[in-house]
Amino acid sequence: MAEISENPLSPDSKVCFVTTGATAPFTELIRSVLRPSSLDALGHAGYTHLLIQYGTARSVFQQSVEVAQAHLQSEGGKVALTIAGFDFDNNALKDQFKLVQDSKGLVISHAGSGTILAALRYQVPLVVVPNTSLLDNHQEELAAAMERSNYLLKGDVDNLDTVISTAEDFRVKMSQFPPITSGKHRETKSFGAIMDETLGFMD
Repeated sequence: MAEISENPLSPDSKVCFVTTGATAPFTELIRSVLRPSSLDALGHAGYTHLLIQYGTARSVFQQSVEVAQAHLQSEGGKVALTIAGFDFDNNALKDQFKLVQDSKGLVISHAGSGTILAALRYQVPLVVVPNTSLLDNHQEELAAAMERSNYLLKGDVDNLDTVISTAEDFRVKMSQFPPITSGKHRETKSFGAIMDETLGFMD
């Protein structure tokens, strides 16, 4: 399946980019974003393209896309959504984050700290979905702490349609306030402070 970058976007395009991580497969996130409820939420919010970095879960992606395409066709064009995917990107997802930024779109990500930090640099709405199947990790705590400090929205594989809908309100909130790292939000902890607290590195 072709990447979106191979098909030029129009000025009216709006991209939702989903990254599930490059190593540990997050199959439930792939299935969740390709469910009818999530597709309908994306369509209602005006998204035209859904790009998924599926990592090692290519077969799950392909199976889920078939079901998704069947749903889109059954809707008779009510939701016009182009779906594409890829496994890895040696450019550290910079091109995909830029697509989202340029189209005023949305990033939905697993809760890996490196991906979160990379996405935040582009100042786009970010939904983080912890992979609860992983053992001995701090994804749940990290996502919750980042949401409390208004960096992002926390979602899960069972409510993705709901959080997609609230992402538009979060975009407005982001545009109305100074950057959360500007010093004007004293109640907001820095990314580094949240990481230290989550991992137990506190004075």
